[in-house]
This record gives sequence, C-alpha cells and structure tokens, in this order.
Amino acid sequence: MVKSNGYKYQADSNKAGEINYRKGVAEAEEKNPERFMGLMKQRMEETLNIFKGLDQKYRIGINNDMAFGEFGAERAQRVLALIHHYNLVKGYAFDISPDMLNISRIISENCFKDEYKGKKLPHKKLVLVADDFLKAKENIQPQQLDFVFCFATIHHFPDPRPVFKTVHSLLKDGGYFYFDREALKSWLGLHEVARLGTYLRFGKVIEREYGILETQFSLKNWKEAFDLFEDWDIRLKYPAPVLEKLYNFDIKKIADNGFFRFASQVFGGRIYGILRKGKKLGSNS
Repeated sequence: MVKSNGYKYQADSNKAGEINYRKGVAEAEEKNPERFMGLMKQRMEETLNIFKGLDQKYRIGINNDMAFGEFGAERAQRVLALIHHYNLVKGYAFDISPDMLNISRIISENCFKDEYKGKKLPHKKLVLVADDFLKAKENIQPQQLDFVFCFATIHHFPDPRPVFKTVHSLLKDGGYFYFDREALKSWLGLHEVARLGTYLRFGKVIEREYGILETQFSLKNWKEAFDLFEDWDIRLKYPAPVLEKLYNFDIKKIADNGFFRFASQVFGGRIYGILRKGKKLGSNS
C-alpha cells in the first residue's frame, strides 16, 4: 500500500498478486468446464434480476443506447448478460487480469451461440480493459458511461475515495453507480467470518496469501466516498439470510442516529447500493 495526495493506493506487489491469483483461478476453471459454465449462467441470471429491480425501483429506463461498464469484471459475464438482454451497443469490462477477461469469449460462445446465428455475439460488443481501474481515464474518455457497477471489488483497494472519484469521472451527468458485496468494518469482525465461510464453501485459497488487499472500511470512510455523488441509496444488512430482513438499514439513517451508528460499528454487515451523478435518484430532470 502506498500513500499519495492524501489517499491510499495499491502497491505494485498487491496488483501483481491479484494478477497471479486470477491466472491460477482461470487455469483451475478450465479443468471443470461444465461446473464453470453453470456458475456463469447463475451469475448472469442474478445480474439481470438485480438490474431489472434497479430499473423498476429508480425509474432508470435502461435501453440499448446506454453504455455500461463493470470494474473488477473478472470474465465480463455480468456485462455480457446485460449486452444480451438489453441489446446494448457496447459494454466495457475493466479487470486487472487479462487471463480472466479473455474467458469472456468462451462464455459468450457457450451461452449465446445458438441465439445469435449469423449475428454479432455479445463479446464482439465488449471493450476489454486489462489494467488498474484507477487508470481507466488512460483507456476511456471521461463522461462516456451511463452506468458503472462492481461486485466484491472495492475492498481490494485500501481507500474507497479514489475508486468513487474514478467512477464519477467516467459517468455522464445523470449516470449511475451500483456496487454490492462489500463489508462495513465492525468491532466483532463478522465481515471476516462471512468472507471465510465463502472461501470454505467454494474451496478457494484465501486471496490475502497472494498479497491481495482485503480492506474493511468504516462508516466514515464509506460516507466520504458516497458524498462525491449528488444522491445515493445505500443499505446495510446482516450477511445471513435468516437475519437480513431484520437487520437491514438505510446508511443515511445510521449516520444520523447514535444508536444505529453504534450497532453498525459493533456488528458491521454487508453494504450495497446505488448512487447517481448530478441528479436525484428516480428523477428524469
């Protein structure tokens, strides 16, 4: 980790560790293609359900003229799903690992080939950017995207603010940013228990062993990043299905309420939500 201009950034060793880790994951997935494709289809279906819900709740009006981009995109499976469903003209997939991004063609050919006979497959509409996301402005002009999103990615950076600033610079006025599967730092460290359970369930090697950063941000850290945007709707919930309906709070209310703020510091939880640049959520003006 290095510091510059009041912000923290990944060190070169952290980035190299992530590239090596993802290369190993890509090689392991080749050994069981049937299971791998099943997982990709599951994630694509999950993505569509999330975006259909966002579109309805916030009256976004997703259409094929909109440009979407995902960072920490892995194999770009989520962007592929959106290109396919909404017939998008173009989609951007940012990931530090070229090995992972290159799998996007295999996914596209396996999942969509029968539906696209004689037509351009979804991966042909993809722009793949294998680089540090914070250098995105070197690969794409500012204010080019209508929607940016990520899943379980921000915690690999030591400071959320440069990440949100980069997203903000890429979005058009009125553009949206959705993130999910992040953790709020807690005194009890329950975010670590939840993450360890995921590793054990899927048989993963813990990423930290490769020098990959696994950062948990405080409510103050998160809110400083959120406030770069005009409007946002961020939720905190307990990372377990049994309790998530009871433990599900609006971050704005937590920040203004001493009791909820204290409870969030003790228990933490899964943090996710949507932000908008330059306009209010749910507004067309």
